[in-house]
Amino acid sequence: MLNKKLIFTLLFMSLLFIVTGCKRETISMVVPYGGPQFAQLYMQDDKNYDVTIVEGADPLVAAFGSSGYDVIFAPTNLGAKLYDSKPDYQLIASISWGSYYLVSESDFTLNDLTDSEIVSFGQNQTPDAILKYILSENDIVPNFDYKDSLSSVVSSFILDSSKIYLLSEPSLSILSQTHTLTIIDLQDEYETLTGYESYPQASVFAYKDLSEQQVSQIKEDLESSIENLNTNKEQTATLAIYLGIVMEESVIISAIPRFHIKYVDALDAKDDIIAYLELLQDFNPNFIGEELPDQSFYR
Repeated sequence: MLNKKLIFTLLFMSLLFIVTGCKRETISMVVPYGGPQFAQLYMQDDKNYDVTIVEGADPLVAAFGSSGYDVIFAPTNLGAKLYDSKPDYQLIASISWGSYYLVSESDFTLNDLTDSEIVSFGQNQTPDAILKYILSENDIVPNFDYKDSLSSVVSSFILDSSKIYLLSEPSLSILSQTHTLTIIDLQDEYETLTGYESYPQASVFAYKDLSEQQVSQIKEDLESSIENLNTNKEQTATLAIYLGIVMEESVIISAIPRFHIKYVDALDAKDDIIAYLELLQDFNPNFIGEELPDQSFYR
């Protein structure tokens, strides 16, 4: 009788161990508001992920410094710059491939911009670098009226929509609801000049001590989330609102294609990343530092 009880107990404990061992550990992630947030919506809705949404660069810099998260979604150049001083987070995928547009209610082409005024934001930052690179390579010299933020550019547009503005999503889709716009996609212009499909503006970084199994699962879930984002726009819009994104469903559906969110594994994106980082480094060495990250940066 005792033998039967002992056998039963051992079988029960073995089963409990197997079930516990199969249970996935919760992955903590920090994600900036905006396009990258949409990339991970289906992960955020998964109990296996604990997601913190933040605004601005400061919380991301703090996250890299504290090593307190398993995964960080961040501008590619920020992750590259911080890797030089503290190589705790490796790039596992690039997800956001640019979302900058020149917009006006007036008809215009790129060639019309010489001596024209562009109302812009992000002076000496990434938007400025991409725009000035495209203009310079096309021998176009406009005038710039810099505003302190994207929201200030939107306010200026509402006052006078005949001027030319640098915008990004979802602001562009919001304005498209009430205005008939001429739009130049700067990502298309970048591809024409460089041969690269676009530039990896935002990437995903994993803490170095995560296991290969954990990283593989994160990559798989991220790729699936992005596929759902791009193929099920109405469902994604409903989920986004459910998860607290304050935006009209029609705006979300319109913005998704222009977010240019695409999953590309780190090693497959490496050439695109290097070209992009070199462009930013030429524009402003402080974006990256003196040297680009070595091979260990990519996972």
